[in-house]
Amino acid sequence: MLLATSCITPVLWSAAATAQTAPSDEAEAAADKEIIVTGTLIRGTQVTGSQTISVAPQDIAVKGAISTNDLLGLIPQISNTFNGRFEGDPRGFSSGISITKPNLRNVPSSNQTSGALTLVLIDGMRATPVGVNQAAIDVDLIPPVVMAGIDVVTDGGSSLYGADAVAGVLNFRTLPKFDGIKVDGNVGFGTKIKRHQTWNGSILAGKSWNSGNFYVAVNHDERTEVNNRDVPWNSGLVYNAAGVASFNFTQCNTPVGTEARWFRFGPGAAQFTNNPAAPGAGPSFPVGSPCDGVSGNTYMPKQTRTNVFAKLTQQLGDTLDLSVTAYWSKRDTEFTSVPRGFTAAGSPLTTGALVGAAFPNAAVGSLTAVPGGTSFSFAPNAAYVNTPTRVGFETWGVSPELTWAVTSDWQVRANAHFGKSTNYQSFPNVDTVKAQCYITGCTGINAGQLNPFNVAAASGSVIADIINYENAQDMNQKMFMLRTVADGPLFQLPGGDAKLAVGLEYQKNWAATRLNAGPVGAIASLPFREVSRNAKSFFGEVSLPVTSFAVFSGSIRHDDYSDFGTTTNPNLGLTLTPVTGLKIFAHWNKSFNAPTAIDNLAISTGRFACGIYVPNGTAAQRPNDPLGRDTSKQGSCALVLQGSSPNLKPQTANSWAVGFEANPIDSVRFGANFYSIDLKNALGNLNPADQSTYTTNPNLYTYNLTSAQYSAILAGLTNGTQLGAQQVASNIAIVVDTRTSNLNAAKLEGVDFNASFNKETDLGQIGLGVNGTYATRARVIANGVGADRLNVGSSRFTAATFVSWRKGPLSTRVTVNYSGKARDEAPDNVGNVDRKAFTMTNVNFGYDFGEKSALNGLSLRLIVDNVFDVEPQRVNRLNTNNPPYFRWTLGRVIKLGATFQM
Repeated sequence: MLLATSCITPVLWSAAATAQTAPSDEAEAAADKEIIVTGTLIRGTQVTGSQTISVAPQDIAVKGAISTNDLLGLIPQISNTFNGRFEGDPRGFSSGISITKPNLRNVPSSNQTSGALTLVLIDGMRATPVGVNQAAIDVDLIPPVVMAGIDVVTDGGSSLYGADAVAGVLNFRTLPKFDGIKVDGNVGFGTKIKRHQTWNGSILAGKSWNSGNFYVAVNHDERTEVNNRDVPWNSGLVYNAAGVASFNFTQCNTPVGTEARWFRFGPGAAQFTNNPAAPGAGPSFPVGSPCDGVSGNTYMPKQTRTNVFAKLTQQLGDTLDLSVTAYWSKRDTEFTSVPRGFTAAGSPLTTGALVGAAFPNAAVGSLTAVPGGTSFSFAPNAAYVNTPTRVGFETWGVSPELTWAVTSDWQVRANAHFGKSTNYQSFPNVDTVKAQCYITGCTGINAGQLNPFNVAAASGSVIADIINYENAQDMNQKMFMLRTVADGPLFQLPGGDAKLAVGLEYQKNWAATRLNAGPVGAIASLPFREVSRNAKSFFGEVSLPVTSFAVFSGSIRHDDYSDFGTTTNPNLGLTLTPVTGLKIFAHWNKSFNAPTAIDNLAISTGRFACGIYVPNGTAAQRPNDPLGRDTSKQGSCALVLQGSSPNLKPQTANSWAVGFEANPIDSVRFGANFYSIDLKNALGNLNPADQSTYTTNPNLYTYNLTSAQYSAILAGLTNGTQLGAQQVASNIAIVVDTRTSNLNAAKLEGVDFNASFNKETDLGQIGLGVNGTYATRARVIANGVGADRLNVGSSRFTAATFVSWRKGPLSTRVTVNYSGKARDEAPDNVGNVDRKAFTMTNVNFGYDFGEKSALNGLSLRLIVDNVFDVEPQRVNRLNTNNPPYFRWTLGRVIKLGATFQM
């Protein structure tokens, strides 16, 4: 199957295109009849009623990307990768967000659910999902060396492709064939963040014969870890309203907590008091000072990846063709955190009699200090090892396609895919039960082996026993899919042939998981818990060129899922070409996203974040609550609930759009597109970083947990028994429920725009252009409460502009990525949420050695990303729940690359 683009809005219509031998008109016409573009199933037709954004091969080469994910930063409509972090915040890895899902249209909570609202295809086909608690497609499966282009259909596509195509469809096209050998290498390094280094190497080899072609590509890339301490705009300081800075992390090398001071007022065994009226006595005095709990954490994790990608095409006969694509990929990610610590419970010596029994030799008139809750780090002990968090996967897939030319006009395509992914994550933790036992004693463990105020003195075996603990989860996923599509002409209309495509599809997904909170490696002995589900679908599409200037299309798809039921989704499109060089288009459709097989596991887990609050501390040391509830009573830990709520429903959307494209002369192109999306039953997770959720979803925040509440919560968690053994209710300051549920809805509207100029002159080939989007509405409903999210978190206005020039072997391009002013998810220390615009400028230089050179086939490139070394805006935060900056960058990064082809 040949894949191409239509209604192309150039993202970067640069002057770096290489010349190709023009085919004859007859050959070109014959090839066009076989092309299937993204957004339709009918050969030889264009997408009707929708725009398609394209990243061309020359733009991929100029970008110098070492990952496919990096290429998504070229597209302003993908809100979570443009002008920012092209993968998830490392802090989100602890929530299982290890795969970044492209988020077209900035759909709320898109990257916080197991599935996706933007469908990702590879050569028009689905791939096996990866991730722990995620059913996502990692686009880095595809080595950049085999990328032939990226097509983005910015409208719902469920009428053709089924689930997930709510905000649009992202299709990664690979080379249809390759003959020869191509070697590519890239290195990159930061000039301000000097620890940032990347390198990448790939080799592509292919061979053609009379009836077919085969090629294989191998790619390997590595990236160093960058810690927050390496980043000038990152800090663990928090600020009060007066602008006074302090740290608030308590699991420090020097213990932090409280102590009661008892005054002995007489010789009697029980004559001790902590009444403040006694000299120096009192129930609670602060001990130690909070420290920096941020600088030792990861800003950009260490990562290694190896990919293999292969494609075989073979003509089996005059009417039969075979194509087989296969891939294998392995990715391992590591990131470090500040050394692990523990918050010990207060001493049981709470009466004068108990204190007297423990300190019978205290002098009359003296003070005796009794520890309260104390937080400390294990780092001072020589036996402590700061094990990194590890997240990764290994996946493979095979996709064969058989094409049968039934007649000269009708064709049947039979596709299949089968693949598997094995995914893991391991978070080092502390056995809190044993830690407390080594302090105060319990069955089988004598007290006093660990002193919170002298951790270095503990034996190495004690420390090793306490830190021999991890929160680990493994997840395996499999997918099998069969799809058959037949298409061809029906009858003649004034504008051409009416055409029809009909198809059937069967898909089965498996998900299996095991998880454990316990000794390191113990998960390997546990069985997997597995679920599966299938879906049967039939669909059809018709293209009707009713006149020479009007084409109408319609498509519909019916899906029958084995778990939640059926859904039917139609699409209507219209394209008008009233005059040469002008195209007007409009469409309306329904789309949906089904809960994944992972959601059917209904995995609900919890995790503790301890040492982040100080019992009876100041407002800055306690959980935040805009509703004014008392949060000061208890605890130093937060309990975060993760996973899926039971009985999830599909997410659905109604969408429509209208736009135009004008091409008045060969060198000039411009256009615009207005879109509207009405999303209902949206799967989402609570985002605690968003301050508004404390008022819109107060039921998902629980303060001052009671024992009864704690028992009820633990009973509903997969790892509830382990959690209950680690912490008691009185040490839980707040419970945050971030489990996936159908709590959201949204109405999104906006305008896409583009303009470009590309012309060959005596001075060389010159190109310039702009592509952007401007949101006009973002109304989000969370638990029935509406909120205006326009320009919150992400800029409503984003645009990419470029100027390019090429003459002979030399080429250059300057790209300016602009994100307008925006409102922050969280305020600064004085309540301000307004943030500045952000502009990144990238420069590329290239040199291609020509045929007459001894270095024929070699091309060199120099790329400078963020050439002006722009930093994110620094923000004085009230707490460390949000990073102390807005936007994201690695500073100036210089990349050197070389490609040799023969």
